[in-house]
Amino acid sequence: MEQQSAVYLDALGANVALSPTMKQELDTLGYTVVHNVVDAEWLAAMRELIDAIVEREGDSLAIEHHQEATATRIANLINKGVIWEKVWSHPLILSACRYIFQGDFKVSSLNAREALFNGGHQPLHADWKKPRPDFPKVHLVNTIWAIDDLSAENGAPRIIPGTHLRPELPEEVLDDPELAHPDEVVFAAPAGSVMIYNAHAWHGGTRNRVGSRRRVLHGLYIDRADTAQQDQQRWLTPETASRLTPAQKWLLGVRSEEHTS
Repeated sequence: MEQQSAVYLDALGANVALSPTMKQELDTLGYTVVHNVVDAEWLAAMRELIDAIVEREGDSLAIEHHQEATATRIANLINKGVIWEKVWSHPLILSACRYIFQGDFKVSSLNAREALFNGGHQPLHADWKKPRPDFPKVHLVNTIWAIDDLSAENGAPRIIPGTHLRPELPEEVLDDPELAHPDEVVFAAPAGSVMIYNAHAWHGGTRNRVGSRRRVLHGLYIDRADTAQQDQQRWLTPETASRLTPAQKWLLGVRSEEHTS
C-alpha cells in the first residue's frame, strides 16, 4: 500500500522539495506561509465562482457541512467546479502534507469562508477534537488560501505558534479561548498566499472590523485511516468523477467504480 501511495503522490506532483525554512517552521511553529501561490487570473476566476455559488445556493449554502451566522460558507467545493482541482491537488500543498503526515493521507474537505462585517470571530480551537493517546501523531493538516488580502482589520485567522506540540486542547487549558492570546500571530497576507499548518495547532478566525472582502478557502487533509470531515464518496457527482484521474480519486478516498449525485 505504501508503494501504491507513493506512485499516486508522485503522479500528483507531490515531490516538490520544501525549503529548509519551510521545514523548520512546520516542525517548530506548526505552520508556514507561502506567497504568490495563486496568480491574478486564477484569483479572479475563483472570486467570480465563489460569488456565483453564493448567489445560486442562497439559504442552502454549506448545508453539506455547517452554516455560520456571522460568516458566509460554501461546502463541498470539490463538486462545484474544475478550478478547485488545482487547489486540493496542488503539488506544493501535497508535498507539505507528505512531509507533515509522514504517512498516508487523503482530502478531508474543501470549503470557502468569508467573515462578514463585525462577524467571523472564533474561539481558539484545534481541528482535531479527540484525545491524542498517539501524540504526537498528526491526524490533520489544514490550508488557508487567501482569496482576498487578509489583515488584522478584516478578520484574518490567528494561530498560536508551537501549540501543535501540545496534546491538550485550548479549551482544556485556557480560561477563555475567545480572548486574544499573548502569543497569537495573525495571518495577514496578500491575496494569493497560502498558510499550511498542522491542524492540531490552536487557531481561529478573528472579527472583520472593517467589512472589506475576506474570502478564504480551507483545504483540509486527514490521515488516511481516519474519517473525513466530508464523505467524498457520498457527495461525488458523475460530472466530477468523469474527469478525475486515478491518482485524484485515490487522494479523495473514493472508489473509481461508484459515485452518487
